[in-house]
Amino acid sequence: MRLTRVALVIGTAVAALSRGVPLLRAQDTTVVAPDTGFTEVDRIAAVVGDVAIPFSRIQEQINVSRARGEQVPTDSAQLRALWREILERVIDDELLVQRAQTDTAIVIEDAEIQEAVDNQVRQVRQQFRSELDYERQLHASGFGSVEEYRRWVADQVRRDMLTRALMQRLRQEGELKPIQPTQQELMEFYERVKDQPGERPASVSFRQIVIRPMPDSAALVAAYRLADSLAREIRGGADFAVLARTFSRDEGSREQGGELGWFRRGRMVREFEEAAFALRPGYVSQPVRTTYGFHVIQVQRAEPAEVQARHILIAPEITDADVGEARATANSVAAALGRGAPFDSLSHLHHDATEESFAQDVPRDSLPAEYRAALEGRKPGDIVGPIEQPRAEGRMRFAVIRFESERAAGAYTLDELRDRIRSQLADENAIRRYLRDLRRRTYVDIRL
Repeated sequence: MRLTRVALVIGTAVAALSRGVPLLRAQDTTVVAPDTGFTEVDRIAAVVGDVAIPFSRIQEQINVSRARGEQVPTDSAQLRALWREILERVIDDELLVQRAQTDTAIVIEDAEIQEAVDNQVRQVRQQFRSELDYERQLHASGFGSVEEYRRWVADQVRRDMLTRALMQRLRQEGELKPIQPTQQELMEFYERVKDQPGERPASVSFRQIVIRPMPDSAALVAAYRLADSLAREIRGGADFAVLARTFSRDEGSREQGGELGWFRRGRMVREFEEAAFALRPGYVSQPVRTTYGFHVIQVQRAEPAEVQARHILIAPEITDADVGEARATANSVAAALGRGAPFDSLSHLHHDATEESFAQDVPRDSLPAEYRAALEGRKPGDIVGPIEQPRAEGRMRFAVIRFESERAAGAYTLDELRDRIRSQLADENAIRRYLRDLRRRTYVDIRL
């Protein structure tokens, strides 16, 4: 068997494919020991806990770098330094995986792993014209068969999922408390990454008043009665999921039987949140009114800071007359702004609270098509609209905009990246501290 395996296109099974790395021909993986001229055999580079890390794990990473077109040093001192740098990362990865494996709260389902493996293997296979070409590349990369390659990918996926689940759990439990970087660390990081994000796209900033059609009193009464009757049926033994799939107007949860999963405070609108956190597990709420309509809520499980719940949304019917009234209101708001009426006062009276009122530095290319067309060539202070925003099931919205500013494409400055860099460094500092603690509590023997 060859000394190492080239990871085809996928540096690790997760990372490289996500970067869209093109498939390259496998390169020679034979390693020549610096200054000796003798060929290295695979050997133990380090021991972490009860797991031996072979030197081939290091060479795999070097082959991945080559496959990405990165330069690998040939000087013996630089190459040894690279080996040590890679080994440190591999040790950190092994420490996190071992920690995740001992956490009984972290469970990675086999079906989840297999789905990810299927997707990644499929993406690699699609880069070859035939099955024969695919198998030849696998053999050239050190894999004896397609199944052996799948097992390798599955192991990489499992390790990545374990690590991500551990990080999420540590953050939720407050064990990864951010450590704010110094100004010098910010500057040094900026100098290293300032060219990586690419050119800042052209963007615009604007404020908006979004007017949505409001149902009349008869539609509200009808929606409440339906929601109340469904709540009564559920309390009498009816299947919540079946009723949700039949009646709910929430497109995001309807097909899942109304399931919302776990959520913390601050994720839902205020009225919904207050009702959900006041319910005991298993109980069904009275109809709860929000800007979306009436909700029938059932909490399934509860923790001090979060709940698992499901709901059925009954939205009042919106008629053509309701839409026409909203359009007329939007026209009057635009006219009032044009005459100099205070924006904040009109926003307080008419703006839909479920919509953003201020959009800052939004890339032009990411705007909805109707916004892009309406904001083309506008100057600061211009009143734009009403812009019609078609929505599903007659939920039309009308946006009246005050154009604030635009910014041309260009290079990112430190001020623009400062918050992002600070957040990333603070998170990295917390992880480094956690890893240092893991090393103190784990047997680590470096033999490289």
